[in-house]
Amino acid sequence: MKKLGFIGGGNIATAIIKGAVATGIVKPTAITVFDIDEKKLAPFITLGCFTAKSLGDLANNSDIIFLTVKPQVLENVLNELKEVIAENTLIISPVAGAKTSKISALLGSEKIIRVMPNTPLMYGAGATAITAGAAVTKDELDFAKKVFSALGVTATVDEDKMDTVTAISGSSPAFFMRFAKEIIDEGVRQGMDQKTAKDLVLATMAGSAKMAAQSESSLDELIKAVASPGGTTEAGLNKMDNLDFDNTTAEVIKAAANRSKEL
Repeated sequence: MKKLGFIGGGNIATAIIKGAVATGIVKPTAITVFDIDEKKLAPFITLGCFTAKSLGDLANNSDIIFLTVKPQVLENVLNELKEVIAENTLIISPVAGAKTSKISALLGSEKIIRVMPNTPLMYGAGATAITAGAAVTKDELDFAKKVFSALGVTATVDEDKMDTVTAISGSSPAFFMRFAKEIIDEGVRQGMDQKTAKDLVLATMAGSAKMAAQSESSLDELIKAVASPGGTTEAGLNKMDNLDFDNTTAEVIKAAANRSKEL
């Protein structure tokens, strides 16, 4: 069984580790976690994982290293890691905006898999895009797919699409929830109690996603099926058109994608 190392013990690391352990992909005793904030290590110790006192310690006990750190500290981490990493160690990076070429240049290795998961990963309902560096083998890529498929849906994409992926699946949970919040808030303004409005809207949101995923109809066809001529849904859709909803949404996605490029 491969030995996994995680640099950073935040939410993404927690989600990946719990998913991999729960599905039997790896045992807790095959996992080592390092974080400069030792308080974050307690849950992993409870789970049965090992912890490292340094990057060198982690590198010596890992065949595969996950870079579960913030973009702002990535360069410092890689500069330190390159001094201790073994030649054949596979790197898996979910760091937003960090291209495989950047990681390769700093680390001196092309055994890099870049992934872009989203936060629903923490609930086993993630969407993760995966792209592999030149030196990654099929078995290594398959392993990465297996890990993230245990936590939701995965898709292999060309790296030049990663900024778009960041916008449409990495950032969009916040956009969906912002839209849901506004619907809930308007329900409350119209006299509903907050819990009832929230329960109905979130159930509708989840049901709509399931309907769209399982139906053979296109999204346009499903929208039309809900919107009876002259009815309430049509009135709302017409208002969306009047408010230029489609172009506004496109600009939101472009803003997120452009920020990913800047990072």
